[in-house]
Amino acid sequence: MKHFLSGLIAIALSIAATPSLAADARNVTVVNETGYAIKFLGFNAPDDGLDEWENELDKVLQNQASTYVEFDGDDEGCWNIRVDWKSYDESVLWKNVNLCKLTALRLRYDPGTKTTSFLAE
Repeated sequence: MKHFLSGLIAIALSIAATPSLAADARNVTVVNETGYAIKFLGFNAPDDGLDEWENELDKVLQNQASTYVEFDGDDEGCWNIRVDWKSYDESVLWKNVNLCKLTALRLRYDPGTKTTSFLAE
């Protein structure tokens, strides 16, 4: 009976831990490799529209710095991502980025084409 009870407790703990592992799949590290400071980093679900944003940064994200963004357990799938620069009145927007398939976003800027992109890892 003692081994049976221990087995049930182990199974219950593994089932209880499963949802938190799924939520962790959407957490992402954002690395600024653009050469410019970022004052705003926002994520929102595609259904939220493009007017609802929260800044994930506590302070300006300098070039070569990174930040870790955690999502709630109810958050799922694809996200819109917005970046605002500290010294420029411009934004970059990427739509429907599937965060479940990556753990890091390396933000890059190409001065020749004046294009900001990200490398997903």
